[in-house]
Amino acid sequence: MRDHVDRVRDQWASQRPDLDTQPVAVIARLGRAAHYVDQKLNELFGRYGLSRSDWDVLASLRREGPPFSLSPTLLYRSLMRTSGAMSQRLASLERAGLITRTLDPADRRGIVVTLTRRGRKLVDEIVAEHVDNERRLLARLSREDQATLAALLKKLLLGYEAERSSSASP
Repeated sequence: MRDHVDRVRDQWASQRPDLDTQPVAVIARLGRAAHYVDQKLNELFGRYGLSRSDWDVLASLRREGPPFSLSPTLLYRSLMRTSGAMSQRLASLERAGLITRTLDPADRRGIVVTLTRRGRKLVDEIVAEHVDNERRLLARLSREDQATLAALLKKLLLGYEAERSSSASP
C-alpha cells in the first residue's frame, strides 16, 4: 500500500534521480502524522473550550502535584513556547479562572502560576478521555510497534535535546 509520501518521493525520483529522499520518508510522515494528531487533540480540547496549548499548560501544572504551581519560565521552557506566547496563554487561562498568577513568596520579583480548583477539576475531567483519544490515534499499531516507535522517537528527541542544551550553555 502506498501513501502520499511514497508519491512525493516518486515525483522527486522522476525529476531528480540523484536525490536521496530517505529523510523525506521519515520527516514528511512525522509532519503528516503530527497534523492528524493535532487535529484530533484540538477537536477534543475544543469541546471543553481549550486549545492544545491551553491543555499543555494546565496538564503541566496538574502533573506537578500540590500546590500545582510553576514559574512562567519553567512552563515555557518545558512546553517549548516563547515567553510572549506563554504570557498571552497565561492571561487567557487566568481570565477563564483556570489559573492564578501571584508573586513568588520566595522571590518577590518572580511570578508563580497556580492551577485553580476549577482548573484542576477540568483537567481531571478531561485527562482519561484525552488518553483514550491518544490510544485511538495509535490503534493502527500493535503495542509492540508503539513501544518501538516510542523508543525511536525518544532516541531522536534525546539527541535534539542534548544539542539544544549544549547550544544554550555559555
